[in-house]
Amino acid sequence: MSFEFFSELVDRYDELKYEILDAQTFSEEHFGFPPIYYKVMETDRTRVESFTKAFERYDFTDKVVCEAGIGTLALTKHFLPVVKKAYLIEYNPDLKDFIEGELAKNGWADKVEVIYGDAMKVVLPEPVDYIVGELMSIYCGNEFQVQIFKNLRQYLKPGGKLLPEYITNVIQLANAEFDEKHKHYPINFTRHLPEQLSLQQVVNEIDLYQAEGLVIEKILEVTPVLTGLANCVYMHSLVQVAEGCNFTGTDSLMPPTVCQLEKPVHLEKGKPVHLHIRFEYGTNLDEAKFWVEQL
Repeated sequence: MSFEFFSELVDRYDELKYEILDAQTFSEEHFGFPPIYYKVMETDRTRVESFTKAFERYDFTDKVVCEAGIGTLALTKHFLPVVKKAYLIEYNPDLKDFIEGELAKNGWADKVEVIYGDAMKVVLPEPVDYIVGELMSIYCGNEFQVQIFKNLRQYLKPGGKLLPEYITNVIQLANAEFDEKHKHYPINFTRHLPEQLSLQQVVNEIDLYQAEGLVIEKILEVTPVLTGLANCVYMHSLVQVAEGCNFTGTDSLMPPTVCQLEKPVHLEKGKPVHLHIRFEYGTNLDEAKFWVEQL
């Protein structure tokens, strides 16, 4: 490996702290995500394999499948050869030529119906065996995973499966560096890890078969394990794609993330505090509110 490449990486550590956040943030300007993000997704083996293992576990042979947000077919191409029928939903019209070219090239076009539109409003013409949708973000705070599955699951056959199924959100009190522009950012390098002042606690579990409400409000009692100044929460999301097939975050999807508290607070080891949590699915973590109340 070239030491020049490593030297450039070292020089840009601080700058790279925020670049992946911009790539992962939905924008109406490009109907979703910039082209580089599709490459980031396709090359993330851990991310893709969490779904391909689920496809193998459930056996998609001769099944009817719906996938929301197909992008450049990073997941789709793994189940499409064996299914009976597939309804593929994509919001980004700029991908139309690529998608239709890939379907024709591989001989899949005759068993696929591509729907270009909003998956939160799509009407499917028949029930399906599986619904696939890798539309996730940390806590589902930036992406529409909950809203999309809430619409599509009405078309799931009895005994059918969602992929993913459940998301468990966990949290810690911490201290991290922030610039003036960003209220939250993903952790890309261990040098960006926050100073963690408490242990992980569960905020909530998102049951994607049942989830209805979009606003989450919680109060957790947290006991610090270190004395120090907390200015943020450290957030993780743990995903069950299928039973035994899990995804716990990578730099390309749902990376552990820090988000500022409404105001910093001094914590004392062993002295409990109340952590107040309020966020809404599919908005933006910059709108989420976290604050600490001393007991």
